[in-house]
Amino acid sequence: MTKRLSLVASFVLLLAVPAMAQRSTATIRGVVSDPTNAVVSGAKVSIKNEDTGLSRSGTTNSSGIYSFSDLPVGSYRLEVEYPGFKAESRSKILLNVADNRSLDIQLTTGNVTETVNVETAAVSVSTTGGEVAGLITGEQVRELPLNGRNFLQLATLMPGVSAPDQLNVKDKGLLGGSDLSVSGAAVTANLWTVDGANNNDVGSNRTILVYPSVEAIEEFKIHRNSYGAEFGQAAGAQINIVTRGGTNEFHGSGFYFGRNDALNATNYFIEKAGQPKDQLSRHDFGWTLGGPIIKDKLHFFASQEWNREKRGTVRTAFVPTALERAGDFSGPSIPGCTNPTPVDPLTGAPFPGNKIPANRISPGGSLYLQLYPLPNTTPGPGSCNNWVASLNSPINWRQENVRLDWSLTNSTRLMLRYTQDSWTNNSPNVNSNLWGDDSFPAVDSDWDQPGKSFLAPRATRSSSTAGGRTPA
Repeated sequence: MTKRLSLVASFVLLLAVPAMAQRSTATIRGVVSDPTNAVVSGAKVSIKNEDTGLSRSGTTNSSGIYSFSDLPVGSYRLEVEYPGFKAESRSKILLNVADNRSLDIQLTTGNVTETVNVETAAVSVSTTGGEVAGLITGEQVRELPLNGRNFLQLATLMPGVSAPDQLNVKDKGLLGGSDLSVSGAAVTANLWTVDGANNNDVGSNRTILVYPSVEAIEEFKIHRNSYGAEFGQAAGAQINIVTRGGTNEFHGSGFYFGRNDALNATNYFIEKAGQPKDQLSRHDFGWTLGGPIIKDKLHFFASQEWNREKRGTVRTAFVPTALERAGDFSGPSIPGCTNPTPVDPLTGAPFPGNKIPANRISPGGSLYLQLYPLPNTTPGPGSCNNWVASLNSPINWRQENVRLDWSLTNSTRLMLRYTQDSWTNNSPNVNSNLWGDDSFPAVDSDWDQPGKSFLAPRATRSSSTAGGRTPA
């Protein structure tokens, strides 16, 4: 069985093509010393994830230094042993995305069978680097109220982050945007990553490819300034998102959020025209499930979410009457609104009685006119609009996400993740007037933005290192 698993792992590693990625894992290092502050060389140091059982071990080098790199985010327990000294342990060590944490250990003399355990408090100030960054935990992502449940809104809470006018951080897909200015940088200079993989829409740099569900985010960090050289590919902020993984315990959830128009007021123009008020119906629902496949070795996490929305958008227009559709322009005109009476292109003179003969009307033109609605209101002073209605625009989003974490050995770990989402806004699209192609009520466009993200990095190989070197 072990040989079969090893063969499968080797095959997967061959398929995983190396790619440029940002660092999303954490590093912890420190110095082990005795009561006289002399360094202790050769001390056994081990670290274990308290939720998944992922463990690594090594020894301190001649300078008493230990280092563990490429650790997934989570809570860890660190243990140090050396003959003639009490064993020391530190629990509840919280490592966040892209952390570089320093934790020195001082041993006390005593029997090695004795253990001194200390619960480590969270570090509020970084002591190992000068970067300016802000962390948002998964609990904050899931519990803070977000209009539309879009995690992008949380980025605007960070110091130094400003949003341009009309930036939409509620909607997803083509309606949304990610063009934030961070520390004065250009709005298109940021790099958005998910588990270290580039998530920018490189065609515009102002939207992202997949919108991770807030239920599937473990945490994310916004590196705003003075970050390390490992964060490249963009001159602005580095927004580092890490997805959730499974643990040694099964956890699941189901959720539903809804909105409707029961308490909404009626749009002024809709009310004047005697039309029904705008519709607003939104249903956001989904589920998550994670847990062990093999305890301490293989874990999974899966999630699925749907957004189903119908949003009324008020449209107004000056449309032809029923008689005008039939070629009869003998009716009363509206000064400043009605187009000039058609003339016979063969003679240049008006048609008799301002009526176009039926055999002179283009069949194609008649079909095109059928796309227009009939007038339903009388234009008021200073207005030419004889048609007003609230049109329901369907806006749908769906996402599936699955992640596997496999600890092959104490020094080798493999992570696979696949995310796909789909965003559609069929005609009449809700924001075409913003893009300048609002031709409704004649013809309008359907918007469709699918996104897929598959991550299969080379397996992480890591252990305790001497002098803080990065392992091969």
